[in-house]
Amino acid sequence: MKRKRADSSRLLAILIIILGIAYFYANLFIPRWIPKTIRVGTVRKPLNILVVGTDITFDKKTGEPLETVDGRTDSILILHIDPARYKINVLSIPRDSFVAVPGHGIQKINAANVLGGIDLLKKTLSELTGLKIDNYIEVNPYVVIKLVDILGGIKLYVEKDMVYTDRAQNLHINLKQGWHRLNGKETQDYLRFRHDMFGDIGRIERQQKVLQTIFVTLASPSNIVKSPLAIKTATNYVKTDLSLGQLVRLANFVRMLSGRDFHSFMAGGEPGASSFSGSIWLINKIDLETIIEENFR
Repeated sequence: MKRKRADSSRLLAILIIILGIAYFYANLFIPRWIPKTIRVGTVRKPLNILVVGTDITFDKKTGEPLETVDGRTDSILILHIDPARYKINVLSIPRDSFVAVPGHGIQKINAANVLGGIDLLKKTLSELTGLKIDNYIEVNPYVVIKLVDILGGIKLYVEKDMVYTDRAQNLHINLKQGWHRLNGKETQDYLRFRHDMFGDIGRIERQQKVLQTIFVTLASPSNIVKSPLAIKTATNYVKTDLSLGQLVRLANFVRMLSGRDFHSFMAGGEPGASSFSGSIWLINKIDLETIIEENFR
């Protein structure tokens, strides 16, 4: 009888070990296969996260980017995290969008951050979109250089030859059309290029493309060991009201996604001009409402 009980204990122990190995394997390589009831350390409810990119400040002598987060608001995105549908939808708002800024009348949307900080920008976006902004991340683009280098570069298709020189900033962009594995500096050059007929609108499309590629690359099993360093690096170059625990859960959720689970949108419209603001972007409110209703609710 004792021997039977011992054999049963050994079988139970072996079964627990096998299940533990299977769970570890699934969590590392196929986390999406883990049932939601036993899944831990990931996002469980929808979130709307404001991501604000600031301008890079450059050293006047060397032209190199300075590691600071005190630049002007340069890009504005809303990330809708949808754990039930395994999706991240990204809405880009052109920085020259002419909108109502609470308490300050009609302004370019990037003025909201200057006039009242991140809180006023969140309020402006909530009134524009009807969405509740749960959290924010303010990013200096210098973090892109760091993250891409940590990941060993990212594979990206450069849609056309990009050649531009600005000697005042010691800026030399020379990217050829085609597939490339770009390092951090080359990725930054790709993001900074705006000297074509599409201007800022083309740059928004490139921002979304790079963001998606970084997410997918970071989520690959071969890069999972780099996640803690990537998160630590990111926290050194961003301002956010997300806790470290929330960032980890967000990173774990991203690991369950593939490229087809990321969807990018832009607040469309047409260019215009203002007597006191210069060039502006006039948002098509009807199209924006449709995008919000179909993809961000």
